[in-house]
Amino acid sequence: MATKRTLNGDRKLGVTLVLFAGVCWSLSGIIFRWIETASPWQVLFFRSSSLFIFLLIILLFRYRANILGLLQTTSTASIIGGGCLGVAFTGYILALDLTTVANAMFVLAAAPFFSAIIGRVLLNERITRNTWFAMFLAAIGLAIMTNGEIKSGSGAGNFFALLAALGFAGMTISLRYQKNVDKLPTILYGSIFASVFSLVGVLIYQDGFRLLPMDLIYSVSLGIFQIGFGFLLFTAGARHLLAVELTLLSLTEIIVGPILVWIGIGEIPTKATMIGGSIIISAIILVAIFGSINSQAPGQHQSDVISHKKN
Repeated sequence: MATKRTLNGDRKLGVTLVLFAGVCWSLSGIIFRWIETASPWQVLFFRSSSLFIFLLIILLFRYRANILGLLQTTSTASIIGGGCLGVAFTGYILALDLTTVANAMFVLAAAPFFSAIIGRVLLNERITRNTWFAMFLAAIGLAIMTNGEIKSGSGAGNFFALLAALGFAGMTISLRYQKNVDKLPTILYGSIFASVFSLVGVLIYQDGFRLLPMDLIYSVSLGIFQIGFGFLLFTAGARHLLAVELTLLSLTEIIVGPILVWIGIGEIPTKATMIGGSIIISAIILVAIFGSINSQAPGQHQSDVISHKKN
């Protein structure tokens, strides 16, 4: 009986931590909208560089003198995954600048389905019929959303959101390729790549590095709290929960995010965005439920389609 109480307590802790992680990730849209004059490249630079410093401190605390050895032995897959994550970070910020928060988040939510397709090609991971059906639903949702955005002249935002989703999918595949390894180095490399991409953007557009004090605070908080702290909460909570619970609880991000900008600054999603986004969320829930059922059936094996990301 004592063991059962401990497990229940761990599960409650896990639920709390993952929910708060989702809330942290959901803040990206509203914080970005609060920024007054900084360009997306400036925001991305300070967001990525502050995330790099934050993760470096965590790694130093965790590995101390062994950190150089850790980074030196980092696999090629981690570096490639970091490059993909850098593309994802860049695409997401540019998407927020060019389309609504709801549209950017809903498109980004389709990343696990891209991961499934890439995993099938590169890792020969099996995709069940249920997952194919969910992917078909997600494709319909994406088609509805992107068609509505293109008609309104905001197609570029969807392009960068899709680029971000593909980047996160590539990062996910790199982590699957190297199982049971610390994920922090890959995210650290992602922050480095994103910093380099943003530096090039700042130089090309001659934006400079001088920001309003509050813009700087918001940009740094996107790196330290919205991504970094959210990631630490998620990884801590993930130890106590099932994959299906992680999938459903992490939906907090894409549900709360659009609501915050709706209430906070009156950014109302289009009807096409709401319909398409609802279909994508439904597809994710279906995959989570099917995955839970299949994992409990003897002799059944299914690729972990739903991966968890930091945007």
